[in-house]
Amino acid sequence: MKKGKIWIVGAGPGAADLLTIKALRSIQSANVILYDALITTEVRSLFPKKAILIDVGKRSGDGKNPISRQEYIHDQMLMYSLLGNQVVRLKSGDPMVYGRGVEEIRYLLKTNLEFELIPGISAAMAASNEFLIPLTERGKSSGIHFHSAIKMGGEKNNLNQIIKEIENDDTVVIYMGFEQLNEMASELNRRLSKETNINVVSKASYITSQVVSGNTRFFSTIDINELPESPAVIILGNHTQIPDSEKNHANKSYSISKRIRNLIKQPFLNLF
Repeated sequence: MKKGKIWIVGAGPGAADLLTIKALRSIQSANVILYDALITTEVRSLFPKKAILIDVGKRSGDGKNPISRQEYIHDQMLMYSLLGNQVVRLKSGDPMVYGRGVEEIRYLLKTNLEFELIPGISAAMAASNEFLIPLTERGKSSGIHFHSAIKMGGEKNNLNQIIKEIENDDTVVIYMGFEQLNEMASELNRRLSKETNINVVSKASYITSQVVSGNTRFFSTIDINELPESPAVIILGNHTQIPDSEKNHANKSYSISKRIRNLIKQPFLNLF
């Protein structure tokens, strides 16, 4: 019997062309794919037609016991790999960023199954690059902190650590915080020493992706129905404003022409 193997694969934020080459190769060679709820139709279209497809998506409020659900995933990986299959456990984003990847890795190490981990682009990185939101900037912000709005057991994040990080001029990224946005923004607006910029990016890398930007005061009063759909990632901090191209437009022609004049003076151009 052919030896089975398991790949724990990050599918990225949604767009198929943001898959890594290694992730795509693992998908194309899979006999069995266990995929999450947020795997897009675009990525699913790449699944081999003969592969066994198992939807193991976790949906908030679906009433299923999270422990039993995770054990089911473990059992499926074990069973299909022992039968000699090439198994892909496909996760949205990156497996090690709120993807429970480490839980599955511990299980695979314990059972001595052969596996490989393939990273994916996390939602924060996709959102930052798509909408030009700086996560760090020289001389302004040098730290990035990732948080979940909901802690283990369903407890809400008390924001104390987040406030310290923002006051330190670091950038904060909040996953799974869409439903708590009003409440979080109100508390931040009340407790921070100054109004802070917030960007809410919906469906990063999707065709329907959107961004809404404002400060803590704005988001403390906005109607949740005015915001784009989830899944969404929240990027906030004192230096997370999207660059304003209109303000820079007036200086653009002068800057470029000056740079060109300086380049003409460079010795290397005499070679042409």
